[in-house]
Amino acid sequence: MAKTKILATIGPASYDKIDDLVNAGLDGFRINMSHIKDYAFAENLIRGIREKHPQLFLTADLEGPKIRLGALQKPINIQNGQTIRISPEKDCPTSDVPIQLDELYKYVKPGNLLLINDGAAGLRVTDIHGKTIITTVEYGDTLESRKGVNVPGVHIPLNYFSERDPQHIDFLKKAGIDYIFASYALGKEHMLALKEQLTGTGIKSGAKPETQHGMDAFSEMLEESDIAMVPRGDLGMEIGVINVPRYQKGMVLQCNILGKPVVTATQMLESMMSCKEPKRAEISDIFNAVLDGTDIVMLSGETSVGNYPVEAVQMMNKTLDEAEKYLFDKGNHVGLGKRLEHYLKAGNPTDDISRAIYAVASKDASIKAIITPTTSGYTPRMISRFRMETPIIALTNNEQLYRQLNAVWGVTPAYVKTDTEAMQKYAKKLAATKQLVNPGDKVIITSGLSLASESTHIMRIETVGSY
Repeated sequence: MAKTKILATIGPASYDKIDDLVNAGLDGFRINMSHIKDYAFAENLIRGIREKHPQLFLTADLEGPKIRLGALQKPINIQNGQTIRISPEKDCPTSDVPIQLDELYKYVKPGNLLLINDGAAGLRVTDIHGKTIITTVEYGDTLESRKGVNVPGVHIPLNYFSERDPQHIDFLKKAGIDYIFASYALGKEHMLALKEQLTGTGIKSGAKPETQHGMDAFSEMLEESDIAMVPRGDLGMEIGVINVPRYQKGMVLQCNILGKPVVTATQMLESMMSCKEPKRAEISDIFNAVLDGTDIVMLSGETSVGNYPVEAVQMMNKTLDEAEKYLFDKGNHVGLGKRLEHYLKAGNPTDDISRAIYAVASKDASIKAIITPTTSGYTPRMISRFRMETPIIALTNNEQLYRQLNAVWGVTPAYVKTDTEAMQKYAKKLAATKQLVNPGDKVIITSGLSLASESTHIMRIETVGSY
């Protein structure tokens, strides 16, 4: 099984294929709250996943201040040069296309380009009549309900939480989701607003910047986040596709340095929505994401509405295996651990201990595993940063953390029903009982002085006994 994790968006194409997707190598499911209309259905879906696959981590994306088309009776076929009238959804004539943001007409002007559905269609603004935006189709074939709308180069001031986000958050807290991403977050204040809503729940918050404004504030947002996503679709529409690769690499590196999981998302196997064979460039994209240091690769439409959801996960898993073989081959000089060392400061106990673990485990092939008892997840994340071939076994007695750790690169979480003191004292025995290590194996044991602390102080090399 690959150390890089796979996250798949669940949807109509995968509701009845959950077991098959897990068997194909899936580690977690993503729910896009923009498309959730029936909370009861979503609750039953989550409950079913939890009961049958308790190891999976579940994520959800809030709507955030994203502009979307309104509900259409059916998809609208469009042609180049055609005039399309866009009006506020609340008072939209049947002849016009509805937009959820009633006041969009105030911020656009003739010459602006409206990009629909990650740029699948482009509408050029030609005039404004009252609250109606007059546009001409420059390219594209179809307009569909609730697809995203981007207006490159235009800053549109919006409240952070969408009209439905407070209800979404209440539902997700009750459902026990593991991670919630702040879509279209623009700054630290947006992450703090989400964190405040999640206080006391154990749910972790994720930064998902999708505009130039958000990218400019990414570093400060990451400080207030537990996880981050590189959302290349909307981000590419807003900042220009030519700029996406350098931002992607920079975001991944920042997350690696801080030991926060990062998701690389959007169009990784887009062609497999309609074809069983992926494009060669897509395979290279996944491969290179691993070499950049991503924790998680994500499938969107491929598994939510595509024709080959299971095959897409299988292909993703095979590609990750090949990428990691290359990563671990010392002759290829990828050296993500060496790269990380360049950014770590001497004198920080956590960095010093994790660097020592890396130095020992990367040179001593007799080390079979790194075992880390934890109630915070901090130590496994800090060790994971070095992208070692040596397995990282995270023991925890917290079921929620058990799932959340399954999103961290190279970490095999194990849920143990014991108290914290016993978890630390009998770490080797507990890992052996879970059949994660064998008698006679030489292992590294590491943790903080307190398992709940965000620091790492202890490193011991021991041999697993017979139990």
